[in-house]
Amino acid sequence: MLPVRLCWLAVGVAVCLLTPVPGAGQVLHSPAAPDSVGRRLEAEAWPSPLRRVLVPGLLVGAGALTTHHTLESRTDWAVREELGEHMPAVRTTLDDQLRHVPAVAALGLSLAGVRGEHSTVNQALLFALTYTINNTLTSNLKRLTRVERPYGGGDYSSFPSQHASAAFSAARLLDREYGARSGWYRVSGYTVATSVAALRLINGKHWLSDVVAGAGVGLASTELAYWVYPTVQRLLLRGLQDRAGWCLSTRVGSPGCLPWCGCRMKGRYCTLSGNFCSCASAS
Repeated sequence: MLPVRLCWLAVGVAVCLLTPVPGAGQVLHSPAAPDSVGRRLEAEAWPSPLRRVLVPGLLVGAGALTTHHTLESRTDWAVREELGEHMPAVRTTLDDQLRHVPAVAALGLSLAGVRGEHSTVNQALLFALTYTINNTLTSNLKRLTRVERPYGGGDYSSFPSQHASAAFSAARLLDREYGARSGWYRVSGYTVATSVAALRLINGKHWLSDVVAGAGVGLASTELAYWVYPTVQRLLLRGLQDRAGWCLSTRVGSPGCLPWCGCRMKGRYCTLSGNFCSCASAS
């Protein structure tokens, strides 16, 4: 039973690390500041980079230790039996709709004028990046582990849970954007994510280890997205700036030679060069 004890110890430590400590560098009176790429919120649930790595790692490790493929561990079977004995059969698709609710809520708050860590456009790009990373990680882990679902049927895509992963990824995004403004945003996001994980268990779609590991993968996906986003944004801006020089190959007399040519976005102006316009630096 050692793997099981280590698992629940890991989950307990992860929950403690997720819980913000009042007064530990938090600035409760200060609202979220305007956009700044790479800037961290002054008040955050996970104030150190170590926590951002440790919490997802503990959850994924806990899930791996308790999967029913692990020797000496019957946690998955025990939880499945308890649910079958004490919980009525529930068939609902509510978990399908709830998994992205925290991220949608973050975008809705931004559109409503509530300032988060990033602007609405940047939040949308972060959500897209987070979703891509999350889907890629989860899908590949499913193919590598090939754990059969509780209902059998030859479906070997159980570990980790895609729904739990997406839900906790979205909850972490809401936390990163608005957790500093009010702890209720943080609580509501993780409550929705936990509800999705619970519904996957009650519906008989996943083992306990699947949703625990899925939560870890989801949190890791969002952290990875926020880590790489400044680089992605710089590349996007550079691409847009290069695109602004499109009148380099525009023929004379075309809109490219008008005063509002794209060159001006780069502090340069359209000039005549033979039969073509070109971008020249302002003198």
